Amino acid sequence: MKEICLTPYGGLANRMRTLNAAIEFAKEQQVPLQVIWFCNAELNAPYDALFTPPPENLGNESVRIKNGGFFDRFVYRSPRRHTLWLPYFIAPILFDTRIYTSDFVRLRREGRLEEVMRNGHRIVIESCHEFGDYYSALSKNFIPQPDILSAVDEYVEKNFSKNTVGIHIRRTDNTLAIQKSPLSLFIDAMQREIDGCEDTNFYVATDDRETKTELRKIFGNRILTIDTVCNRNSVEGMKDAVKEMWLLSRTSKIYGCFYSSYSVIASKLTDIPLEILEV
Repeated sequence: MKEICLTPYGGLANRMRTLNAAIEFAKEQQVPLQVIWFCNAELNAPYDALFTPPPENLGNESVRIKNGGFFDRFVYRSPRRHTLWLPYFIAPILFDTRIYTSDFVRLRREGRLEEVMRNGHRIVIESCHEFGDYYSALSKNFIPQPDILSAVDEYVEKNFSKNTVGIHIRRTDNTLAIQKSPLSLFIDAMQREIDGCEDTNFYVATDDRETKTELRKIFGNRILTIDTVCNRNSVEGMKDAVKEMWLLSRTSKIYGCFYSSYSVIASKLTDIPLEILEV
């Protein structure tokens, strides 16, 4: 029986964009999709701690999500030092088509990715990238767990207006975002928004507490934030990351950082404008 086995990796937004495309592709092709979800320092939370199960109706097939165990890395991850190069020997026994990250990027660039996926029988994929044009399905394929979603709804009802603008400022581990999207660009953009509409306020999502403090000094009570655990290596930190993404998606527009897919996915959830600020 034909099947696609996907290992999405990276942070929250990277995994979401890859998994979303795979779900929609599998639905179109009416083949089962198995997802191997690894908890690690990039995202240390099981899928079901963050989201409700994805829709299972793919014709007569289904999508299944499995938390990756120790031995799964030698089957579903790419051959490299971390996996002792064992997938070179194990994966060909189980899969006739193997698409690892470098293959994925090359095939997508050549416009042959989906053709290769359609022609394969047992397919294993490891990627953090999207493919196709499936963003309109994001909000259907990813529904936060009820405790996360209710917290988002409550916060929006109490604090947001039609003039609430989203601000996503990535710092800490993203050197390119720090270099290409300095805080001064956000301050200038926020002031322009206020000049255009006096009632504007801002929901600020950032992994840096000092950035929140600095913006409050300048814009006072126009700044909306939530207390978050800024740590990908914890379940609570990742639940907060989902919460902030959905809060950003409820704003009227988003100003985001260079080289960060987080604000892109937030904007795609509700199809709102996104402007990446970069020098």
